[in-house]
Amino acid sequence: MPFTKSDYLGSYTPSQLDTLQSAYNEVCHILNRCPLTDENREVLARTVIRVYEQGQKDPHIIARKIAEIEELLF
Repeated sequence: MPFTKSDYLGSYTPSQLDTLQSAYNEVCHILNRCPLTDENREVLARTVIRVYEQGQKDPHIIARKIAEIEELLF
């Protein structure tokens, strides 16, 4: 999973990592993508982080926002 890498440990608390992972898993589900093998998983993970760092802390809202943007672009 994208948010269990040592790259993120220390930058985020375990609770924050759980939120990020939850949002990532939910957006993958909404977009019908495999969270482990999708070729764009790193881009999607960075997008989750960006939305989180802009102040949105609810994983469900993060996932819906990203899904809406993805659906508009593709």
